[in-house]
Amino acid sequence: MIATRRKYLLTAGLAVLLAVALAAVVLLRDRSAEPTAGANTATGTSGSAPTGPTGLPGAGSLPSGVPSASGAPAPAAEPTGAPTKTAALAVNATGGGRYPARFSVGAPGVKPYKQSDASLPVPKGYKVFLPHNKESKEWDLYDCNGTVNLDRKYFKAFIYIGTSCHGTVNITNSIIAPPAGSANRAILVNADGSGTLKLNLTNVTIRPEPVGLGEKSVPLNDHAINDCATCTITMNRVDVANTGGMCLCGARTTIRHSWLHDNYIANLSDPSAAHTGGVFPYGGTGPITIENSRLEPGVNAHTGKPVANYWKAITAVLFTQSVDGSKLQNYSVRNSFISLGAYGLYAQTGVDLKITDNVFGPTHWDPAGGCDSNCSTTYGEWSNNVVGSIDGVPTKKQVPKPK
Repeated sequence: MIATRRKYLLTAGLAVLLAVALAAVVLLRDRSAEPTAGANTATGTSGSAPTGPTGLPGAGSLPSGVPSASGAPAPAAEPTGAPTKTAALAVNATGGGRYPARFSVGAPGVKPYKQSDASLPVPKGYKVFLPHNKESKEWDLYDCNGTVNLDRKYFKAFIYIGTSCHGTVNITNSIIAPPAGSANRAILVNADGSGTLKLNLTNVTIRPEPVGLGEKSVPLNDHAINDCATCTITMNRVDVANTGGMCLCGARTTIRHSWLHDNYIANLSDPSAAHTGGVFPYGGTGPITIENSRLEPGVNAHTGKPVANYWKAITAVLFTQSVDGSKLQNYSVRNSFISLGAYGLYAQTGVDLKITDNVFGPTHWDPAGGCDSNCSTTYGEWSNNVVGSIDGVPTKKQVPKPK
């Protein structure tokens, strides 16, 4: 049965699965400010919605569920009823300080929020940026040679980084909140290969505004950011919520001290139509570094419980997949909390992956899934990866290396 379900996942491109729903509570505390000076506020002109990657490549239509392995206990029912009152998490819910507590990173001045909140209040000292294009809801950054600093901005739009944008773009202490009807992911990177682009996000909250059942807004169901052929992407203390994942990034990407939560499927009558997750190097070659981060896409951070039916959409928190024989190298995940995907890690491709000192929270299948005859993955290092609670409290139970 195990071989059958893995073959199914490989054939379909993504799995549809369930994690255990456990009760928990969440730490509510203000984010600390880490001001970074800003200059050269970029402007753009109106234009039509850009073309670019808008969905998860290789994803097919999946059924609403997969039977559990023979002899395995039945999945726990999703929680129902009114949310419980929030309270403080256990002191060791950060793995001894290895990864952030909930609501402790992101843009300064942003208070704890619910997935369903219509919008985030504009903190004092922020400048609001509206879309250049009212139809697509995009804010355009077309030409950015040299260095562009965007600091203390509240973008009521998705950000389009155009083909001629090269140099360095620093987005700091800012909120990116694409409104309903936005035509693309929260940050669409479309820079061409004629030059390099360094995109640095520090103390940023990415949180698209919610929509109702049956309504559409692309940032809600797509990865928040994508890479490009000549990009280097760095995310530090970034809070990503209400999206279909953190990053569709396969090379030159570093994620530190960041938090992913509240994957958004509330607008979908069939959540399995989405193929969400966490960090997905689709066809990537590396390097990719993920460290000291809290990646729990299926959690409702306000209640500390799983998002209802999240398992129908989330293949894995960390998912790797080859394209045209690509090989992922220099991939490292350490000192992080990985929870509430169908799998925590499902590596279909990778050479000498390094997975160390992580805490794996609840999943439906396994904390880490193996690879069958259709693909090959090798591990250069697998050590001190342990099971943890839904809140991030580690145990001493080791997670076995995938076979």
